[in-house]
Amino acid sequence: MSDYFDEFEGFDDLDDVEVTSLVSRFERMLKQNEPVFFDVYEFEDIIDFYFAKDNLKQTNRALQYAIRLHPDSDALLLRLAMLHASGNESDKALKILKRIKSDTEEDPEINFAKACIYSQLKMYTHSINEYKKLINTWDDPCEIYSNIAYEYENAGNYNKALNYLKTALDKDPTNSNLLYELGYCFEILNCTEESIKFFTHYIKNYPYSDVAWFNLAIAFGNMGLYEKSIEANDYVIAINEKFVSAYYNKAHGLNALERFNEAVAVFQELIALGDPDALTYYYLGECYEKMNEWNKAIENYHRALELDEYMAEAWMGLGTVYEENCNFSKALLYMRKAVDVEPINSEYWYILGDLLSNMDQPDQALEAYYKVYELDPANGDILLDISELLYYSGKTGDAIQCVTTGLDEQSDNISLLYRLAALYYLSGKEKEAIRCFELAVSQNKSKAGEFFEFDSRLQNLDFFWDMVSHY
Repeated sequence: MSDYFDEFEGFDDLDDVEVTSLVSRFERMLKQNEPVFFDVYEFEDIIDFYFAKDNLKQTNRALQYAIRLHPDSDALLLRLAMLHASGNESDKALKILKRIKSDTEEDPEINFAKACIYSQLKMYTHSINEYKKLINTWDDPCEIYSNIAYEYENAGNYNKALNYLKTALDKDPTNSNLLYELGYCFEILNCTEESIKFFTHYIKNYPYSDVAWFNLAIAFGNMGLYEKSIEANDYVIAINEKFVSAYYNKAHGLNALERFNEAVAVFQELIALGDPDALTYYYLGECYEKMNEWNKAIENYHRALELDEYMAEAWMGLGTVYEENCNFSKALLYMRKAVDVEPINSEYWYILGDLLSNMDQPDQALEAYYKVYELDPANGDILLDISELLYYSGKTGDAIQCVTTGLDEQSDNISLLYRLAALYYLSGKEKEAIRCFELAVSQNKSKAGEFFEFDSRLQNLDFFWDMVSHY
């Protein structure tokens, strides 16, 4: 909590002898229950001391006593509003803020504090308005412009945020944090070409900005210009060899170009810098997996897990390697470990379900598939797999019910409609099958093959083929 209120003067000196003496006097007064007078400035130091220690109980006691003595002090009222905002008591904080009528020119810190509190309360427009009052009075205008930009980001208005970030950067052209935020806003707005243009121009003036080169590399990657992205990352690394994200980004580009050996070399460079983390070994294992160098993949996945035993990706990586090598019992062991570590990851449950299905364990596979559906009910494929597994387990009625329910939730899923037609026909309900098939083919003829491929008995039904030809 305390770091949120650091803008108040005096916060940096809270541990000096004078403040400690004030706090001791205040606590002695409480203990002896004898009133003692403190002026506003003394109370500010006492309250800020408790804020800094996250001692909310004493902060509240000091504030209540202080405001009884000095009911018109804006500084004390602000601190009370902060306390309520920290405790998610929005209504109380707002009532107090409305009592504060500050003169920006006389006391800009009050407007700054009000802006912070409004931000805490997610009242971003009010926060922005307070910051705007400070544009011409605050000692560091870059701070104000950047804070306005952050509030616009919080409010989801990234176009406005971009404008204020650019203005802030004009005031402080080498501010790395602003460059990161600009890159983020460009990416959120999907303004990749504008991002490339902006950072290319910026680099002409500041050619040794590793952050600008990195943002340019990301933009090139988002455009699918991997060669240019790799080159830009090379500049980042040349400027700052410890820029870890540039190594990852460069390797990503090399992987996209299927230059796996070079990606491996990049990760080995990163490891050579010292103190590699689990993610580095995981990505290195992934590279080796793509190269079918199974032993090296396993070795690096295990190294990742030695550094972080809760890295679900590495457990799943081991599982997929063993599955590729037909060691299904080990694959199952590691995949189950992955879903134990990350039980809300629907993709992992899906992979586990596929493995169990391939191992001819339909009941357990269904449990995994239903877990996928529970976590990701909008998944367009999972109901197809569930219905297929139910059908081939002799539960055609359950399969039909599954697809029917799915269509209620995914009415635009044409694949489900073709599946329902197939299930109806195979269960002897030809009229229902024809009705479903005709509805499906009228909406999307290109997926009709899914009907005929579901079961060999459907492949030579001239009536259905004629319907496809008709549409």
